[in-house]
Amino acid sequence: MKTFISYFKNYFKDNFSLVTHVLVFAFIAFCIFANYQFNIYPKYFRVKNYNELGVLKLWGMFAFAFIVPLLIMALFQREKKTILNKKYLLFGLLGLFLVSLDSSYYTLKFVKQLIPQGIEGYSFYKSCLSNVNSLFTIMIPVFITYYVFSYFKPELYGLKLNGANIKPYLVLVAIMLPIVFISAATQEDFTKYYPSYHFNRFQAAKLPELLKITMFEFCYGFDFISVELMFRGFMVVALSRFVGKDAILPMVACYAFLHFGKPMVETIGSVFGGFGLGILAYKSRNIYGGLIVHLAVAWGMEFSAFILM
Repeated sequence: MKTFISYFKNYFKDNFSLVTHVLVFAFIAFCIFANYQFNIYPKYFRVKNYNELGVLKLWGMFAFAFIVPLLIMALFQREKKTILNKKYLLFGLLGLFLVSLDSSYYTLKFVKQLIPQGIEGYSFYKSCLSNVNSLFTIMIPVFITYYVFSYFKPELYGLKLNGANIKPYLVLVAIMLPIVFISAATQEDFTKYYPSYHFNRFQAAKLPELLKITMFEFCYGFDFISVELMFRGFMVVALSRFVGKDAILPMVACYAFLHFGKPMVETIGSVFGGFGLGILAYKSRNIYGGLIVHLAVAWGMEFSAFILM
């Protein structure tokens, strides 16, 4: 845990702007409040029927979350103007376009053709496939980007061990899981969204129930690997090569927007989680700890929902 503490101390000491952080977090808080108060995401940005215009609108939403923190930093930080870094802007917006493709499930209209027509339990197999769809929308594109451009070498988005120490993250998981269960038990809208596995919807698939749950949860976890790769690996470890630690706050805002449509308490939690994991990824130059925490929390919420059913 001493390593964790030193990472955070260094972050808050090195060219730290309190005003910038307060304003960015105020912006995120206002957007979260407005979204859940007026149902902005479900009404205007949720993509339906694999609509191309909907993907572009969703990209615009993420671009808004990306640009506003940059504007705040440009106005209130005396140091380098992150918003003027063309490479950071270009690759940041490219990454968010991939996030929009993934979040909208647009490419699923092509990928789902891999499922044989008329198969029993089509809904189950489609749901599993939708979770691993990020292989095509995020993982393959960012690895192509890595090998085409030399800017991000040799770190490989934080996938190289770099002497990674996972023990502190396991302690963090042990602390967080009871909090996850308590939050799940006290939030009315939690069981409306979780578990993601639907017993009634998936009963047509002629497989043992435990096998179906295992298959689904594995695919569900795969999606979180791509999220961690994008938001901590690409947007922090890779893009910090252009702007340093200024890459963290725009990532946090975009990460919060990614959670619109989920329970409000989860979206609020994503702000703190995204900020903390962003600092850890930036300082350690790897994302393995974040992967462990993210998967543990995601599966912890699923397990809590199964218990509370």
